[in-house]
Amino acid sequence: MKNIFNKHFPNSMKGLILKEFDKGLTVEDLAVPQPVKGEVLVKIDSAPINPSDWAFLRGLYTSPKKLPVVAGFEGSGIVMATGNDFFSRRLLGKKVACFAPQNGNGTWAEYTLTQARTTIPLKENLSLEQGSMLLINPLSVIAIISIAKKKGSRTIANTAAASALGKLLDKMCKQNGLQCVNIVRRPQQVELLKKSGTQFILDSSSPTFKSEMDNLFKKLNVKIAFDALSGTMVSQLLASLPKGGEVMVYGALSEQETIVPHGRFIFEDKKISGFWLPKWINEQSMFTLLQSFKKVQKFLCSQHEIQIRNRMSLAQVIEGLNTFTENMSEGKILIKPWQYLS
Repeated sequence: MKNIFNKHFPNSMKGLILKEFDKGLTVEDLAVPQPVKGEVLVKIDSAPINPSDWAFLRGLYTSPKKLPVVAGFEGSGIVMATGNDFFSRRLLGKKVACFAPQNGNGTWAEYTLTQARTTIPLKENLSLEQGSMLLINPLSVIAIISIAKKKGSRTIANTAAASALGKLLDKMCKQNGLQCVNIVRRPQQVELLKKSGTQFILDSSSPTFKSEMDNLFKKLNVKIAFDALSGTMVSQLLASLPKGGEVMVYGALSEQETIVPHGRFIFEDKKISGFWLPKWINEQSMFTLLQSFKKVQKFLCSQHEIQIRNRMSLAQVIEGLNTFTENMSEGKILIKPWQYLS
């Protein structure tokens, strides 16, 4: 093992432990794990709360993780120790973004042990806070654009478009020569997106939503829609898409079951599919992933700063997590493990 600790390797750390789904979190003292070949130990600076984290805490997200476990799927920090191998050692002392391991403790802790191959060095001019949100949402955006292009679609639709992912998707679509129909759930979100220069916006709470969506989908030749809500929205999207249209579901913020008339499939040749980021990542070459990370970092540094609405210590998360679903369009909540209450 190689490390840059000034004195002795630390024995303990604090982390947010999930012991039972939908039952809250506790801050506990844990042993600091030591990296072996292919692993790095990251001192976490920031870790976002994503919809996937929220779903995992409530037992609504399929994962091989066994409870009890430290929560958190992504984060950023400094590599403090590594396994004694070339690939890991090259990351020592670097500021990085990292995924939590699929089977181990996550990023909502002072330190995270993870695989070197899922640890990405950050550009000098990208902050650790922005870097903590580099992976899940931006990679999902890259994947969505890639899927749309492969299907020959020049215009897509996306729901929950006022989210951090939605805002980034619209901007990156423009950069990649695509148009995006942005579907939101409240009039306030329409105004929010208009201020940021978004062109095509639909409000699903409007009494004319269905006719507006029908007309806009036809005008822009929308053949594929990406949905973060599930529930009734899937059926609405399918109804407005042309024959052969597809809805790709990547979230379930509504927490509702999806019911679709059988005729959509039998007579209109429409379909529903699913998108799961870990599966997409596993299907990509290392070269493709590295190029994606490079593209996203450049974009975040020069054209798009992800909005942050709150920063919380580990202790504050226990009480403050219930505010996660409030005003999600106002920005991300970041967990700061080394921030302590006075």
